[in-house]
Amino acid sequence: MRLDVHRIPNQRWEINVSAPLPVIVQGLGPIGLRIVEAALNDAFLEVVGAVEINPEMVGKPLSDFVEGAPQIVIRQSVAAARVDSRSDGGILVHCTGSYLQQVSTQIEEALRQDLHVVSTCEELAFAQASHPEIAAGLDVLARRAERTVVGTGVNPGFLMDALPASLSSISHSIKSVSVKRVQDPSRRRVPFQEKVGMGISAAAWEAKRDAGGFGHVGLLESARLLAYPLGWKIVDWRHEMVPCQDPGQELVAGTLETLEGSTFDGRTVRLHFEANASVEEEYDEIVVDGTPPLKLHFEGGVFGDDATAASVLRAARVIPHTRRGLMTVLDLPLR
Repeated sequence: MRLDVHRIPNQRWEINVSAPLPVIVQGLGPIGLRIVEAALNDAFLEVVGAVEINPEMVGKPLSDFVEGAPQIVIRQSVAAARVDSRSDGGILVHCTGSYLQQVSTQIEEALRQDLHVVSTCEELAFAQASHPEIAAGLDVLARRAERTVVGTGVNPGFLMDALPASLSSISHSIKSVSVKRVQDPSRRRVPFQEKVGMGISAAAWEAKRDAGGFGHVGLLESARLLAYPLGWKIVDWRHEMVPCQDPGQELVAGTLETLEGSTFDGRTVRLHFEANASVEEEYDEIVVDGTPPLKLHFEGGVFGDDATAASVLRAARVIPHTRRGLMTVLDLPLR
């Protein structure tokens, strides 16, 4: 159950108890299932529906795939899951893809089903950057439905954008903000390893890069999300993606991707994303070159899968209290 605590001036605290928020999870891959597991321990949320297109999962109870999950039948569409849930409105946790052009119709369907949407689609985190027309359409549809849509996760969604933006609020005269994520993909799920080219030849890595749809998705969205609250207009972008391969190694250990954006007067946002199975140390680090100078270092790094699940569920808890339309994580209230 959800507890809402309110302070009445000169009186005692009052606690209003209400039912948990109904949640439908679409996309039951590794991340979607991890989100379901985490949601089962969240008193503010209740999983009432599940959606997946994998024929080996459709029609089976969710409890077959997540221990302790309710006896919910996995459906092929949000509409079918919405009927099963027998709940008014609610929230769709959407975990089906990284590219907005491929998943925008799914988000539109959810809005037509009277659902808020929290999505792990990386390009949705700041959709105005790469897909302004889709972003505008989703914003209009969400406002008409009086619902909210937001893209979030650990990156983009927190470590390379929302967190450094927040940290920068206690420094002034900032010249640059730099963020580094260095991680070992061998500890991550197989789809992530494939996305960064771990374990393939250099020739195969280059072929995948040239074909597109490869490497980390969301670096541009994070950079724009970070620059926006700083009030910086980026006029020059420099992007590089190279394989991680030690001398003498036959196979690639992962991918290093960097993005730097500069304003006309030389202020810069620098993002360094390294997924490399050969790294000696995993870490996340934010450096703000301002007054005062700031440095935040996560020794051992932040494990992305668990952090993504936490970020998504936190957004689900507060999305009913967020402005209507297509929002970013910067628009979400803290409580």
